[in-house]
Order: sequence, then structure tokens, then C-alpha cells
Amino acid sequence: MPTILSSTKRCTALVADTAPLQPAHAREAAQGRRWVIVASLFLFMLINFADKAVLGLVAIPMMHDMQLTHGQFGFVGSAFFLLFSISGIAVGLIADRVNMKWLLAALALIWAVAQLPLAWPTSFAVLLLCRVLLGAGEGPASSLALHVVYSWFDDRERSLPTVIVQQGATAGVIIAGPALTYISQRWHWHATFLTLGAVGIGWTILWLCLGKTGNRQHNASPALAVAGAAPRAASLRLRRMLGDRTVIGVMLQCFVAYAVIAIGFTWVPAYFRLGLGFAATEAGWLFALQVAAQIPIGIALAMISHRMLKRGVSSKVARGKLISAACVVSGLAYCALLFGAPPLVKVALMGLASALALQTFTFGPMLVAEVAPVARRGALLAITNSIFTTAGLIGPVAMGKLLGAAGDARGYEIGFAVTGVLLLIVGTTGFTLIDPQRSKRRMEGAPV
Repeated sequence: MPTILSSTKRCTALVADTAPLQPAHAREAAQGRRWVIVASLFLFMLINFADKAVLGLVAIPMMHDMQLTHGQFGFVGSAFFLLFSISGIAVGLIADRVNMKWLLAALALIWAVAQLPLAWPTSFAVLLLCRVLLGAGEGPASSLALHVVYSWFDDRERSLPTVIVQQGATAGVIIAGPALTYISQRWHWHATFLTLGAVGIGWTILWLCLGKTGNRQHNASPALAVAGAAPRAASLRLRRMLGDRTVIGVMLQCFVAYAVIAIGFTWVPAYFRLGLGFAATEAGWLFALQVAAQIPIGIALAMISHRMLKRGVSSKVARGKLISAACVVSGLAYCALLFGAPPLVKVALMGLASALALQTFTFGPMLVAEVAPVARRGALLAITNSIFTTAGLIGPVAMGKLLGAAGDARGYEIGFAVTGVLLLIVGTTGFTLIDPQRSKRRMEGAPV
């Protein structure tokens, strides 16, 4: 009997000693898993932006083969955004109540389906329908990808994973520039759409094997965290949240920056060829290099912001004022295109301007997620994204009309300068509007 008791005590002690190891092991596994998710969503955004960039990269041969005018091609560019915002809002409203694994897989599959009909000769009507379908599938993509990331990371940990996922967009354009140009030159512009369709199907299969949502429910403000967990937070009126000054400031900056994206994907490669005189291959590489400038600039701004936050600087300064200053500098660089400069200098100015403007898509979602109750974070991210991406409906068409009226080279530069002036305005406005701490206090006191 003493022997049995002794053995029982030893077993109990062994279990007690090893029990704490299980949570530690689980935490390590979760740490590794969340970076696998980040890597998968990096690829998700890479494909997303390669899909967007392809139209501009094949603009000249497509316009030639299909006998499209500048106005028609600009309309095709804007058609992508016809359902982009609507689908973003519709999907955003259900994002907090559905399985994100299946939702993201469905979106990627829609992208592939939208690309494949363009792998063969087709009509203008089919081209329009495919771009509308692609836009409907891509409308919720960025905000939902970040929503999944934020479910794995606390607010103070989000800078690096946000930058990584957003740099997937940059990598998509960098890879698409030379790769899709080569495919178009080596085979035919139709082959670029076949390639993208196959890649989209491949990612869908990968995500179904690896995808998962985390369970982080942390906000920087303890009071807001409690509010987010309570039923009361779930009923907060979206209209009140959308009327918040920080949210408005973010949307204004992102709206103008998205016009930069839409115009860039549709017209910048053509500007490099027709406006600045570069050959097709050179234009593809220069477009990729211009986009590549976003990587060091994005990482640098994210590191600066992260270090400021660690030193106790408020996010009003570390995020709000930093991105507002970036918008101002971007606007000045675009306006400088109106002055005489060699072609390579103009390419460098555009690279700096677009790299700074596009950082709004890193800082903007972090600011919105910081002030939003957790229960409504997915919806607010998707809806704000859908509102500011309506700029995509305006930018390509406006540039096409400007080119028809002012001529190619000068028309491009006037259009870029107009976006520069708008960036100066929204950057300056952001210094006053964006204040996450004030917005969080307002959200906490919002009536049901």
C-alpha cells in the first residue's frame, strides 16, 4: 500500500510539473501559426494587386487589338470599381458573423473566374463584365485580410504584420511589372490573364489548407475592450462611427491615395511609354522599380511609428501626424512633375510620391481598428475601405478625358499634379482631424 501511494504521489507531481508546459507549447504554436497566416495573406494581396496592375501593363496592345479609344479604355479601368465599393460594404456587414476562411477563399476564386475569359479573344462587353466581376471580388479583400491579421495580434503588435500584408500589394505590382510584360511580349497579352487565373486557383487551395482566424480581442483602451465585448457594443450605430473625425480624416486621405492607385494601374505604364518615351520592357521594369520604392519607405515609416509608440508617444502623433506629413510630401512631389525635368527624374518623383501616398493604406486601417469596438471592427474596416475606394470610379475616367483634351504627355502630368494638390489638402486636414485617443473616448460614450 505505501508503494502504491508513493507511486501515486510521484505521478501527481509529474503531472503538476508538466501541466504548465502545455499552455507554453500552445502559445509557441500559436505564435508560429499567426506568421503563417500573415505570409498567406501577403500572397493574397500580391495576387490582388497583380490582378489590378495587369490592365495597365497590357494597355497598348489591348487598345490596338480591340480598337479602343482613350475614353473607352479609361471606362474599362473605372468599370473595375463599379461594384467594388458596394461589395465591400455588403461583405463587410457580414464579416463579423461568417467564417473568414471560406469567405477569403470565395473571393480568390472569383478573381480567377474573372480573369479566365480574357485568356482568349473576346468582345468589349465581356471585357467590361470581367472587370466588373473582378472588382466585386476584390472590393472587400484588403480590409478583410487585415481583419484576419488583427484577430491574431494586439493593437501595439500590429505595425509589422500590417506592413507585411500591405507590402504584398507592392510585391504584386513589382512582380507583375516585368513578369506579365514578359509574358505579353513572349506570347500574347491574353496569356497574362490565363496566368493570373491559374495563380488565383492555386492560392485558394493553399488557403483552404492553412487559413484560420485568431481570437485576439484586445484594444489599447481597457474601457473600449469591455465595451467591445458587451452586447451594447454590437449595437453601436455605424453612422456614428463613420461620423467620427479620425475616421473621416483617414477616409479623406485614403480616398485621394486610392485615386493615385487607380490612375497608376490604368495609365502609368502607358505614360512611361508614350509620355516619357521608354520602350515596353523598360516601362515594365521602371513601373516595378517605382512601386518597389514603397517597400523601404513603408518599412521605415512603420519602424519610426513603432518606436515612437514604444517611447510613449501618442498614436495621434506616431500614426496620425506621421501619415499626414507623408501625404503633404507626396503632394509636393506630384506637383513637381509640372516643371521641366529629365524622364528618369520624373520617374523618381513619381516613385517617391506614390510610395508616400500609399502608406495611408498601412496607417489608415490601424487607426480605424484602434478606435473601433472589436464587435464592429470588421464591418467598420470594410465599410470605410468601400467608401474611399469609390475614388477608383473617378480617377481613370477623369485621366482619360484629360488625355483626350490636353494630349498625352502634358495631360498625364496635369492629372498627376491635380492629385498632388488633393494630397496637400487632405494631408494638411489630417493634422486637425486625426486623434485616436479623442475618438476612443467618443466611441466609449456613444449611445446605443
